[in-house]
Amino acid sequence: MALRELKKELNQMTKTEIIKLILEMYKKIPDAKNYLNIFTTGDIEQLTEKYKKEIEKYIYPNGRNLDLRETEARKIIRTVSKMNITELNVELELHYVSCCLEIIEDFGYWDENYYIALEKMFDNAINGISELGMEDKYNEKIMFLSSKASEYGIELEY
Repeated sequence: MALRELKKELNQMTKTEIIKLILEMYKKIPDAKNYLNIFTTGDIEQLTEKYKKEIEKYIYPNGRNLDLRETEARKIIRTVSKMNITELNVELELHYVSCCLEIIEDFGYWDENYYIALEKMFDNAINGISELGMEDKYNEKIMFLSSKASEYGIELEY
C-alpha cells in the first residue's frame, strides 16, 4: 500500500480505531515498539545499548577462521536509521567505528573495503553530529577515534 493510500485509510478511521491499531502494532512489531518508546519518552539509551550489543555480535570475529560479519552490523544500522532518530544513528555509527578499530588493533586486520566502510560510517556520524549541533558532546570521542585510526593509516577527518 502506498503512503497516500494509507493516509486516506487513516483519515477514514475514528480516533479509537487508530489508537487500537497503534496498540496492536506496539504489541506485535518490535521495531514499532522501539520507535513508539522513543517517541513518548525521548530516551534512546536503552535502545542504544540493545543495538550496540547486536552490532558487537557481528563485528567481533566468530570462530577460528576470523569470520567477520560486519556487513550484518551495517544492516542493523541501516535498519535503525529508517527511524530517523539522528542521535541514535550517531551513537551506533561511532560504536561501529570503535569496534572495527579494535578488530584492526587486536588482529592486525587489513582489508580495503573494511577500511572504506569504516570511513563512510565515521563520515555519516560526523554529518549527524553536525545536523544535531552536538559537536561539544562528541568532540572527545571523535578525537579519540580519529587518533586511534591514524595509528593504522586510516584518515578519519573531523
